[in-house]
Amino acid sequence: MRFLLVCDGKADTSLTNHIQRLLVESGATEVNGDAWHHGGKLAEKVSLALESSSAVDLLFIHRDAENPRNTEDRYQEIESAIREVGYGGLWVPIVPVRMTEAWLLLDQALIRKIAGRPRDTSNLVLPRPRDVEGIQDPKDRLDNILRQASGASGRRLRRIHRELPRMRNQLLQDLELGGPLEEVPSWIRFRGDTLRALIDLRIRAE
Repeated sequence: MRFLLVCDGKADTSLTNHIQRLLVESGATEVNGDAWHHGGKLAEKVSLALESSSAVDLLFIHRDAENPRNTEDRYQEIESAIREVGYGGLWVPIVPVRMTEAWLLLDQALIRKIAGRPRDTSNLVLPRPRDVEGIQDPKDRLDNILRQASGASGRRLRRIHRELPRMRNQLLQDLELGGPLEEVPSWIRFRGDTLRALIDLRIRAE
């Protein structure tokens, strides 16, 4: 199957790897995906993405929610954009609360690996899964944790600071299924919507 991800921003294009693993785990065999992040308003992004792509089996649309209170507004915004462009295919909304970085704050082993010290045993104070969506600035929190995990100081710490965008991108690429992520409400909803879309896709194919 082929999917297309319309991203909120360029940094979120690495979600394609995670989506591919989720689809394979959910029963898809061969999966290929592309990401699109250009354009202005959401409907424009969706329209341009579809125009630039060949046949798509499943469309994913990513839009961050600035806080838990406007989550449903984001889902409605995505649905409105779909209606505006007249898309009749299957689609799945992806709405992390605050920002996608909230999903990256839970895996100690992966954070240590990306920070360059996979065998370190010092305690990283990570939030509980049920609390990540309440963190005001997940990206800043993640950057601080990556600096701590690196154990760097002085000149090396300055180098780590310059490497933070790459490290965040790698974390998103390597984001594992299962574990604490399964306790984050926005991710649970994303997984459920994906599974329902796959069922619909199989029904349409029969």
